[in-house]
Amino acid sequence: MNGLFERIYRGTNRILNVCGVVLFILIFSVVLLQVFMRYVLGSPLVWSEELARYLFIWVSYLGWVFACRGGTHIRISAFFDALPPLLQRGVRIVNQCLIIVFALVLGWLGYQMVLKNLDVPTITLFFTYSVVYLVVPLASILIVFQTVYDLLHPRNEGGKAA
Repeated sequence: MNGLFERIYRGTNRILNVCGVVLFILIFSVVLLQVFMRYVLGSPLVWSEELARYLFIWVSYLGWVFACRGGTHIRISAFFDALPPLLQRGVRIVNQCLIIVFALVLGWLGYQMVLKNLDVPTITLFFTYSVVYLVVPLASILIVFQTVYDLLHPRNEGGKAA
């Protein structure tokens, strides 16, 4: 079972890395194209700003997953570092359980938003708002998976597996 969990973890990591790169390239390309069309050709695209905004939303939520995977979320550790190691472990476990609860609630609410927007078209694009909101439950599932992984494989302060 642990081998399967590791393979899924590595596979999702690879997919996330590719998605992150592709999304950043798309945002850059869309904005660059918009600037070129507006200022060089004098004919701005009507859809580019909206697409860039939605891509940025996806990048932001996937960034949450990247930060969780790398253990790079902002934290104030002075109080935590002053605790004895056993208490640090307890606080870390409680923190991870709270992250799971938060991600599950957010994922459920995001799922509800996806369902409510299945038939609501975006202003200038060819898809519905459900595509925009789909990143919320997706990122939440990935956060739960990552946090469970972290519970099973604790890290040290540098974000590396201990």
